Amino acid sequence: MNDEELILGLFYADESNLVYDRIKFSDNFSEEKRNELKMLSFKFLGPVFLTAASGIGNNWKIESIEASLSLLNSKGNGIKANVIQSFFTLNSSIDNSEGMTNLFALISTPFTEDIKLINDEISNYIHPSIVQGKIVNENLLGSRFNFSRFIESELFRGINLIEYSLGASRKMYWEEEQRYYCVGLIERKNAIDLRVSNLYTFDKDDPIRFRYLKFIPSYYVMSILPDYYEHLIIETLELFGKKGVYPSIRSIKLSYKDKKIVYLEESIMKNDIKTSFGAILVHQQELTGENKNLSYFKKKLRLMLESKKDLKEYLVTINQHFKDERWGAISDEELNKIGEILDNELEV
Repeated sequence: MNDEELILGLFYADESNLVYDRIKFSDNFSEEKRNELKMLSFKFLGPVFLTAASGIGNNWKIESIEASLSLLNSKGNGIKANVIQSFFTLNSSIDNSEGMTNLFALISTPFTEDIKLINDEISNYIHPSIVQGKIVNENLLGSRFNFSRFIESELFRGINLIEYSLGASRKMYWEEEQRYYCVGLIERKNAIDLRVSNLYTFDKDDPIRFRYLKFIPSYYVMSILPDYYEHLIIETLELFGKKGVYPSIRSIKLSYKDKKIVYLEESIMKNDIKTSFGAILVHQQELTGENKNLSYFKKKLRLMLESKKDLKEYLVTINQHFKDERWGAISDEELNKIGEILDNELEV
């Protein structure tokens, strides 16, 4: 695959906040642009661990982010629009005797990639190889071991292995049929002079809200993530000179120990306004019996986008316990209100 056709980066970080990266880019990139590329690792890795933001002391991890890329309708913007189609990130975390390490991949290609295939390669081969190689070399070489040179070589090898795996058609995996329970709906609208983000969920006094709080980082965090990553992807595309496309978040997957969350989003562009609906989905628990698979929620979100009916009529089809109270999620004041009220674990 031609280097001009893809975006490919591999970032390695440890608990000491040391970050090493390897990013493929054109030889024509200026020194200024190359320096900007070096900041990508910190921007994407920054929210990977959500302890500080969630305030609940748990290391929730962002496992993956996937976005679709659509053509802009504006005249003259479609010159390079056909060179990329998918944009996604994958994060592998390994906890060993020396602490936690992360291997984070940033990938955009002209194809709809088999993300699970690439994720398995990163998590089961490339990352373990780095961890094991470090241990072996430290034992053999002691103070003569040059870690910087070692990790630079490993990231170069890893990025080549990932590139070799690109282009495989996506398959359906059994994980797609796992069942989830929706604990929140996010409505977003974006245009040149418009930015809206609203959260809908249970009533603040609903016992179900209290019971499900322990299964998410926080409503505050979940309200921030879609906007944060969508704008970061826009920035990345611009940095690589990819014009004529706009990104739309498709999914964000998070985990903490045996807890899993999927943020699933669908969007549509009308009259230069992009409208999105996203569902915050908790992996099936025994608290409620209303669990559905991802395709169910995907269909409901799409119907909400395409229907002319009032949003209130569709909220109950996502979750019959939801209220139509709207929680703004743009300003610091609005977000702090979400944190103070919806993330309160004590029943009033």
